[in-house]
Amino acid sequence: MSVHCHAPRDVRPSIAIVGAGAIGTVMADALAVSAEVILCRRNRAEPMSLQIDGERRVVDAAIASTASGLDPVDWVVIATKAQDTAALGEWLDPLIGDETCVVILQNGIGHAERIARWVPEDRIVPGIVYLVAEKTGRDLVVCRDAIGIALPNTALAQSFATLVGETVPVRLTEDFAAEAWSKLIMNVALNPLTTLTDRTMEVTADPALRPVVQALLSEGVTVAEAEGVRMSQDAASTLLAHLDRLPRDGSTSMQLDRRNGRPLEYRFLTGAILSAAERHAVSVPHLRTIHGLLGALTA
Repeated sequence: MSVHCHAPRDVRPSIAIVGAGAIGTVMADALAVSAEVILCRRNRAEPMSLQIDGERRVVDAAIASTASGLDPVDWVVIATKAQDTAALGEWLDPLIGDETCVVILQNGIGHAERIARWVPEDRIVPGIVYLVAEKTGRDLVVCRDAIGIALPNTALAQSFATLVGETVPVRLTEDFAAEAWSKLIMNVALNPLTTLTDRTMEVTADPALRPVVQALLSEGVTVAEAEGVRMSQDAASTLLAHLDRLPRDGSTSMQLDRRNGRPLEYRFLTGAILSAAERHAVSVPHLRTIHGLLGALTA
């Protein structure tokens, strides 16, 4: 079945972005070039500002501080953490109509499953975000590197890609499963270590922890292959090289969540790979230890 989730050519499409954190703010700014954007941020009506390369600007988006009075839109972009998705009903119920399409920009895998109660899979576009940005104030996001987002190469994803401005490059991939798993594996090697040590991304180069990083990457690749995901022969080395290119002074979202007393999304990162490992009886001792430490940290 063909699905079209866009307004007529002479009308700017309407897009609601649920979640005004780093990802939501950057995407709101990028989409405001070609669409009427509503940025949904609970209990706060002030606009968001974005700083890139020292330049600061107010994001050109309407603000919805409550879901009251909202109507269905052409597109909904979910930019919250994965663990917050189940609680989004108050926003998604009024925003999603019979023709609304949903883009999910979250870490992890199984994007569509998390919102199956609101919208059928043929109107869902999962997305993988490569973005070095953080919310440094209540109304400010600093973006250090907008590498872009990866989407599956479908007609629906192509329609959304045409709306995204030049700030955020969009890459359409033929093998989204490999893309999602690659990002998940990198997250599992990076986010927990920055969180447990409260160090920036330079922690992956620490000689004492480098073997742990390599082991986590290797275990993740083995599990992905057991799941039937096509990974390259040198996937673990390639992912390590990617981690080494990240800004050394950057923080991860999980690390910032710990600092600010927010729930950690580890169940959707280490937990996702651990569940798959158990399904296929794959041994992942390093991953299991890291997952247990994160669980103890949040107990």
